[in-house]
Amino acid sequence: MSALNRQTSMRDGVPTKRVMAMVASGLTGRGLSSLSDESQWHVALRLLLACRRPVIITGFYVEEAGACETDGPMGAAVLGRALERLGKSPLIATDWRCRSVVSAASAALRGPKVFAASKGRQLLSFGADLLVFIERPGRARDGRYYNMRGLDITDSVEPLDDVVSLIGEVGPKAKVLGIGDGGNEAGMGNFLQDLALLLPEYGRCLSAVRSDAPVACDVSNWGAYGLVALMSCITGRFLLHDAGEELQMVMSMLDAGAVDGKTLERGPFVDGLHLSKNGEVISALGGLVRDCLRTASPDEGVKLKDERSF
Repeated sequence: MSALNRQTSMRDGVPTKRVMAMVASGLTGRGLSSLSDESQWHVALRLLLACRRPVIITGFYVEEAGACETDGPMGAAVLGRALERLGKSPLIATDWRCRSVVSAASAALRGPKVFAASKGRQLLSFGADLLVFIERPGRARDGRYYNMRGLDITDSVEPLDDVVSLIGEVGPKAKVLGIGDGGNEAGMGNFLQDLALLLPEYGRCLSAVRSDAPVACDVSNWGAYGLVALMSCITGRFLLHDAGEELQMVMSMLDAGAVDGKTLERGPFVDGLHLSKNGEVISALGGLVRDCLRTASPDEGVKLKDERSF
């Protein structure tokens, strides 16, 4: 049996619900994380384990502050580094407005290379077999882009999410994974109808861009961290970063001009949450991974619960 088949054959053991309780508990009160689905997390894990050349797309430009926000780039760096350690060839993509901040986060972690794109078509030129959107604006039903304050930000968004409509027409048949915390991000279109009922006043701002595996969470970075924690349990390798590396990434991003997307200020915050809270989440995830690795079979790690293919 191949390593991938061993990793994706199913039995009880992967602590998905425990991870979801840490990163998708409804802490921020936005509503999206209440729609988080364990089966979608499992699909996301399969996509990540099966891919060979993933492109991770991130960077949410805060128009009011004239800077990229702190949520997204760190998740991209952590996930990218984890995939590199598993022998894959990831790249991180963003736009020219967010490039310096995204590059700072990945460089601080010695993560994948970052390139800037202006059109979705460019993302398929690298032979990507998986596109991962992390906290990246997604086009709404009216064709515009909106932030969580309901402001139209279309003029400051490079439409990288257009790549989803091009899959199958240009380049390989890539899969799409989305990670978001508000519903206005690329890949969260799967939740549009349910979320519109929860937040009717925000319905027009919700992303209509769907994905094969939408991962809803409290903070987009945390969704990526949770996936890396579960990948660690499955592969039997510790792939997660620590609170010290989180601090390095935050400070590097602030030096590059990043702001907190909620407060619009330059400071050690992500979505209004102080860095200490992020440290708590990372430490909790790290503890869970260590518990998994202590109890798992040394040659196979932990297995997923459900054997449906993606």
